[in-house]
Amino acid sequence: MKNDNYKNVLLVDDDMDVLDSLSSIMRYGRYDFIACENGARALEELEKRKFDIMISDIKMPEMSGIELLKIATKKYIDMPSILMTGFAELDIAVEAIKNGAFDFVLKPIKPELFLNSIGKALVHSKSMYIERNYKKTLEADVAIKTKELSVALDKIKNISSEITKRMTSAAEYRDTDTGEHIVRIGLYTKILSEELKMSDDFIEEISFASQLHDIGKLGIPDNILLKTGSLTDDEFDIIKGHSKIGQSILKGSTYNMIQMAESIALNHHERWDGTGYPNNIKGEDIPIEARIINICDQFDALIMKRPYKPALPVKRVIEIITKGDGRTMPEHFHPDILAAFQKAVPLFIEAYQTYG
Repeated sequence: MKNDNYKNVLLVDDDMDVLDSLSSIMRYGRYDFIACENGARALEELEKRKFDIMISDIKMPEMSGIELLKIATKKYIDMPSILMTGFAELDIAVEAIKNGAFDFVLKPIKPELFLNSIGKALVHSKSMYIERNYKKTLEADVAIKTKELSVALDKIKNISSEITKRMTSAAEYRDTDTGEHIVRIGLYTKILSEELKMSDDFIEEISFASQLHDIGKLGIPDNILLKTGSLTDDEFDIIKGHSKIGQSILKGSTYNMIQMAESIALNHHERWDGTGYPNNIKGEDIPIEARIINICDQFDALIMKRPYKPALPVKRVIEIITKGDGRTMPEHFHPDILAAFQKAVPLFIEAYQTYG
């Protein structure tokens, strides 16, 4: 039966009696081995296969054990070598250790000490192999785990996105639009955020979160939400309540996107000049995400057909937002955002035509 852990040992000695003796010890230890009578033959074998350990006599004609050691350790840096020497050659043995020999054993060879030295060298060989491959293995494992995690996160993200879209669609289906409004709002906010040079993370979050801006409409009665005539003051107050209802639905999340969605749901009807609702905050007190979606929502509300109004031509919509009509005024919007909107109008129109 063979040693299953270490199979390749290279024996080198010019004395055939010693080589035969070493071979017997190796068979006793159940190791696979190749026996060579000189250094040249050993180098040929080293070219053919990978050895776990090399054992060589120090004194050999043509090529000494130290010369063989230097060549072998340069080519196979992690392969430990054991040199065999006599008492009179201890100074040479010390030199061999300095040149990379793992250990040396004294002649005449004692089997138990010889096998012990081999055992230590082979443990060292295995340790070096593990250390050499640890980084590569670790990087491979990290790559696999990262890919698995990425797939899992994408799946969760896709599920979350689908659930969110279904929730927002439920609110939109109660209105007159059939869900395209939330898709357009997501596109508008992405376009405008890119024009404003916002960060990639912000753009991803607002594109998602903006689609929840009207989730609070789930709490508004149909007879008010779908009314075709003018709303009374009391009815309009009820409509305005969808901002706080939306906040209540979304509050308490630990996720950035839902936290942003909560902020948008509450503040997307606030105006730069403080005339919005529900809290009449103004200027920089309005979160940037709410300032962005405010103008996007206003654009879509003007351009689309509603129960209480016809669809307006694009030219008229731009005129109302930038110049005002008494009901909608440019003072309602952050000046920088209004300027960015004007630059991005062609992309807004394209998004509306695609999903209008």
